[in-house]
Amino acid sequence: MLRALVILLILLGSAPCALADTDLSMGNEPGFLVAAPTNVNQDLQLQADLGFVGNADFTNGLGSVTVNRASMSADYSIFHLAYQIDYFEWTDRAALARRFGASGTITPWDSLQNISVQARMFNNRLGDNWRYWVNGALDCSYEDVAPGAVGVGFDGGVAYDFWDGWMLGITARTQAVSALSSDLFGDLELGLAVAVSQKTLRRTLEAVGLVRNSKPGSENIGLNFVLSTQEKTYRLSSDNPLYGSGYLGVVRSKIGIYLDYLPNKALTFSIGPEYNYNRKYKLYNKAGTYKSSHDLDSALGGYARILWRF
Repeated sequence: MLRALVILLILLGSAPCALADTDLSMGNEPGFLVAAPTNVNQDLQLQADLGFVGNADFTNGLGSVTVNRASMSADYSIFHLAYQIDYFEWTDRAALARRFGASGTITPWDSLQNISVQARMFNNRLGDNWRYWVNGALDCSYEDVAPGAVGVGFDGGVAYDFWDGWMLGITARTQAVSALSSDLFGDLELGLAVAVSQKTLRRTLEAVGLVRNSKPGSENIGLNFVLSTQEKTYRLSSDNPLYGSGYLGVVRSKIGIYLDYLPNKALTFSIGPEYNYNRKYKLYNKAGTYKSSHDLDSALGGYARILWRF
């Protein structure tokens, strides 16, 4: 965790020149906390994402891996549909075989895919200062063939306006998967977000002398900080060299800083560096019984996004 905080300070050190002319928010998609709550979205929203995690060794030095990621999602009415695929580039396959207790050379898996559907159940205010939301979710995560590990659950959170438009939010997501074993429950994600509207933030920063008068175009630029932790479960293929039809748990924590550019109300572009830490792969047999865990070193990465609103 100390290394993660050091990396965050380095990332923050790259941002002072932009601070005077941008709006600033913290958390995972924190704009949701300050947007008007609604149970039905009347606009269609499409999003495309690209990301990568740089090469990282396993902690005992037996092999390494690089991850490239692509995803697409759509939001309309009360529904959210998303597809994501992660590509894995492995180094030193003979060492990997020893790492995973196999013989010869192996490719543990080439890609992992996920399809998710969410339906908004609640998105409301409680009094003047509280906000809460709950979504129902259906999730399919697999190596080659869908549906793979099928999960059903909920995600949601609560937010509190603790100071003149500044929102503090706590989020959680959990899903039970189809494996019947006490070793394998499913997916778990926890988050903490602090968000503020551009108008409120600029008024606050001007009051303490950190920003000057707005420059033309400055309202189109945003800066976003993210801190998240996640464990995701996938179903391996029937011919996987480690555990045919078994399960894989991918664990990671992430810190990122992203620059957002909004040329108009319909488009948002985002790009930024990420630091991935507390990483491991957990393997289970086809009954969902835990077998082994394999830690990875921390790694730098990056992220880019384009968002269309219709």
